[in-house]
Amino acid sequence: MNLRGKQAAIGTTLPGPLMALAGALVLLAGFAHAAPASETVTALLQDSSTGPSVSRMGIVLDRHTVKAGEITLKAINRSKTLVHEVLVLRDPDKTPLPYNSKNAEVDERKIRSLGEVGDLPPGRSGTLSLVLTPGQYLLFCNEPGHYADGMKTTLVVTP
Repeated sequence: MNLRGKQAAIGTTLPGPLMALAGALVLLAGFAHAAPASETVTALLQDSSTGPSVSRMGIVLDRHTVKAGEITLKAINRSKTLVHEVLVLRDPDKTPLPYNSKNAEVDERKIRSLGEVGDLPPGRSGTLSLVLTPGQYLLFCNEPGHYADGMKTTLVVTP
């Protein structure tokens, strides 16, 4: 028995325009369901003023691996005294970043930052939305002295 016969047998045949509309809605529902959702990565920015359990500057991610696509980075400055920020760039692997010793920071004019959550006062947060392709990304704070003190981490983006 073909589908058309089965529809007629149970009384579900729709008039042409309604059948087309129903088909379009099913098709749209399939596309909406297939679209990848944005992933959120939370980055805690901390230093020794954060609390007794924190002895040095750092960026702590809630996860270090996400799937490619739209990523929302939520940066939370947990410091009680210092301004922090987060820059994102493709991980330069073994190539050192251009560091300006005089200013104690990475020379941002010589790197290709994909974006940043900049200058967060203590206790504040901010977000950045990016579309990331598979690879490794470096997240770091570029306030004077913070990168050299180890305030950096890596995010891996998988296919």
